[in-house]
Amino acid sequence: MTNEEKLQIVKIKLDIPLTDTSCDSELLVYLNFAKCEILNWMYINKRGGIPDDVTDVPTRYEMTQVEAVVVGFSKRGAEGEKIHNENGINRTFKHTDMIEYIHANVFQLV
Repeated sequence: MTNEEKLQIVKIKLDIPLTDTSCDSELLVYLNFAKCEILNWMYINKRGGIPDDVTDVPTRYEMTQVEAVVVGFSKRGAEGEKIHNENGINRTFKHTDMIEYIHANVFQLV
């Protein structure tokens, strides 16, 4: 899946019109960060780190990358919060950020 296809899925999940390009560059940064975190997490225990021929997220983790971006982008401004209480409204986040989401959904290679 290309970055453009991933970007379209992220925008649909975040309810951003596909024609609205105002946050595309920011979403692409999130996609790139998620890709780097997934690859680093996968190869953390491998000698030599990420192999030179691995340049993108494996197919099985493409939707994990997309979901991680949705988690991270939707929590902008709430960094570090696990629980939020305001005016009788309580919010508890399952994953506090995209890194936690990735670590919970990507297996390390051993």
